[in-house]
Amino acid sequence: MFVGLRVIAILRQMTFIPLAAETRLTTPMITALVITLATSLVLLFRSMWRVTFGLKRRRGIEVLCTILTFVAGTVISIDLLQESRILFAKTDEIAAEFGCLLVFATMMYCAFIAKSLHGSALVLRRSSDAWILILVAATMSGWSYHRIQVRSNEHIFSGLEDAIPGAVEPDFKSEAMTDEGTNVPLYHLAVEKSVFDTYASKSEEKFSNFGNALIRRKEADMMANCHGWVFTAGRFLLKGNDVDRILCDNRYYVVSVPKPGDIVIYRNEAGAILHTALVQGVLSDGTVITESKWGVDQRFIHLPANQPYSQLFEYYRTERPTHLIRIRESSDLDADDRNG
Repeated sequence: MFVGLRVIAILRQMTFIPLAAETRLTTPMITALVITLATSLVLLFRSMWRVTFGLKRRRGIEVLCTILTFVAGTVISIDLLQESRILFAKTDEIAAEFGCLLVFATMMYCAFIAKSLHGSALVLRRSSDAWILILVAATMSGWSYHRIQVRSNEHIFSGLEDAIPGAVEPDFKSEAMTDEGTNVPLYHLAVEKSVFDTYASKSEEKFSNFGNALIRRKEADMMANCHGWVFTAGRFLLKGNDVDRILCDNRYYVVSVPKPGDIVIYRNEAGAILHTALVQGVLSDGTVITESKWGVDQRFIHLPANQPYSQLFEYYRTERPTHLIRIRESSDLDADDRNG
């Protein structure tokens, strides 16, 4: 399994794959996954029908089904590449993801066998490969449905981040990495100061429904979001997908009884990370006091549940002395290039 994962990591470094792996066009991919789900269900129904009744071979239909199967497998593979960074941090999903690659390979093998035996109908009636074809179609259907749910929910921010001003752009002047040496992309907000000031002036209106449940610690600034405030000392923006990699590589683990210095990770129902907070104190009665930056907006002290992101949260702890990831500036990178 780990050899297979290593192969995927190498493939990501090839020239034609990073475009598919790093360009996150969420809406088109959801559409492609919906088409893949429909295609998989058609292939599943067709395979089940052939097992039960058998069908005469029709060359045009055979070619069409082979093309549809290849396209569906390609969509699933691209989806895997796009999500590989976060999925590598989730050991409980690695097996399922790697299984999808095996299913795709098996699918191509079965298509070759079907062609060599003059039509898949003969394979379905006389060979155990028939049930492999059914398993392939069923797996593709289930996985496509799961990924549609994840893709549909991973950018839900309860009306906060969808209205962020400006554009989030990669920061190429610095480089960050985890304790295991995995690169963590850094971002900054590209926006005119006047536009951001207008956005920040509406904070009181946006958070008015929280009443007196918040203690404001700092005004809005565009330097960092919630993840960047915790992991980069407020210098950069980080994406939620990359926080999973940090949690894994920097040896974080879930605790049920938090203490000051722990962090709080908020997720949506699909498991995607929406928000990060820092535990600042625990009262004598066990009440937890947290502090977090709400996007590029203000920073507040609040109870863990008093925030607009999610009510699904867990406390994480690490034995590291700090939560900060390693960051090298452009001058250090240039020096390394000269000495390299």
